Amino acid sequence: MKKALIVLNRPEDAAGLLAAGLDVVARADGAVMNVLAAREPPEDTILPTEEMLTDRTRAQIRTAQRQWADSLHACFQGWLTENRAHGAMGNVEVNWLDPEISVTRMMQAYASDADLIVLGFPQPHDSDQKRRAVHAAIFDSGRPVMFVPPGWNRSIGRNILLAWKDTPSCRRTVRSVRPILATAHDVAVMRADTDTSSVLADLLAGLAVRYLPPEDDGAPEDVTRVILRQCHDTGRDLLVMGGYTHGALYNRLVGSVTQDILECREIPVFLQH
Repeated sequence: MKKALIVLNRPEDAAGLLAAGLDVVARADGAVMNVLAAREPPEDTILPTEEMLTDRTRAQIRTAQRQWADSLHACFQGWLTENRAHGAMGNVEVNWLDPEISVTRMMQAYASDADLIVLGFPQPHDSDQKRRAVHAAIFDSGRPVMFVPPGWNRSIGRNILLAWKDTPSCRRTVRSVRPILATAHDVAVMRADTDTSSVLADLLAGLAVRYLPPEDDGAPEDVTRVILRQCHDTGRDLLVMGGYTHGALYNRLVGSVTQDILECREIPVFLQH
């Protein structure tokens, strides 16, 4: 996990995302943080049913996007200056990126080159491009994604809950998160079923983990409540999970922002499709 892509959106969440990205990169002995404020091309800001853009409207959209990126850059510069002054950056290289770019090109140019994508949780008022970016990060990048709650100001990855179900997605997630698991103080594994195969033991070989009693595999929303309760009750600072199909995860994270994920916004979530 040598290179992380930190995707900024809301200025008020920028410092938390940057701190989370640095925490994870440093913990995994990484080397590079690319910080991205992707400005939306004017054509991506309108619906297909809306009128064609005029030159004036196109210029206004670009001005607004430039102001948005500049506000994020100011947050970034303030965070970087403070952390360098305290010697917190170590040997991590940090790069600022604010291109005007579509989601497809963003995935090709930046996300596909990263070992981890760090995002804020999706919000109902996000633009269509921001929603598409979340969807593409999960399903098109082929990379693990870590969602950071708004206002998060704690370290990440010291006290981890791994919610395990034997699926290809969950196996990929565990392989990707191993560098973080290896530096954690406590890794608890919750099995959502009674699987006793050797797959998980092989994936976690060499790591110090402890297994919680298996939970009954009831309705998905019941499993979600059990996982979130365990995170809350034991003070977890990272939930690692996988095993979702395209439709289920998209509907939960990008579509309706259901209540269980709103509750999950209290803790960082690491997953890979």
